[in-house]
Amino acid sequence: MSQLDLRIGPKIKAFRRKLGIQANKLAGQLGISPSYLNLIEGGKRKIDGDLLLKVCQELKIELSDLAVKSDLNLVNNISELLDDQLFEDLDILGPEIKDLVNTNPKIARALIKLGDNFKQKDHDIVNRVENLSGKIIDSRKAAFPGEIVSDFLQENKNYFPKLEDFANTVFEKIQVNNRATYITLCDFLKKEYGILVKDVLPEEDKPFSKIFNKNKRELLLSDYVAL
Repeated sequence: MSQLDLRIGPKIKAFRRKLGIQANKLAGQLGISPSYLNLIEGGKRKIDGDLLLKVCQELKIELSDLAVKSDLNLVNNISELLDDQLFEDLDILGPEIKDLVNTNPKIARALIKLGDNFKQKDHDIVNRVENLSGKIIDSRKAAFPGEIVSDFLQENKNYFPKLEDFANTVFEKIQVNNRATYITLCDFLKKEYGILVKDVLPEEDKPFSKIFNKNKRELLLSDYVAL
């Protein structure tokens, strides 16, 4: 059974629905059972030439209307997405991409949306790192955005003067006998910024380390986090 035969069925269903014809009625006109028509429309049964001609006659369409045409724009977009080094070891070929677009165009478009979302987050992280470091990052094709952050921390040896100066200023305000405790730090956040720190025991299926609720001005810390 060829893929072409399988793909004709869903197109028949689309034309039938467009004309507002019930499946039972079309099945009767074609001289087949509704269940068999359902299998054809679901791409699970091959349709022979005579039956195909009867379908075209009843739906008032041409054979060419049922021809499967590749969405070249979608094919190119999927090809560009899968050309990333992340998928290099999968060795996905052009015919396989066309087959995906022809048989499952919605899934293909979903992959494009997912890829666009990933790239946007990747670029956002790059821009933030560039703003912090004052350096232009040449390559924006890291496999994962996290790698950009990791490289940035290593390049600066995890030392950032402005953060260190701010931390020292806070320490001088809350230290007692040259020591800063968890409680004094929580009190500082409450007095200076109106942020309430809460220790929370996470639900078993929803682990987290820390969550900041901007609207409630709350910083939730997991009881599992070592302080």
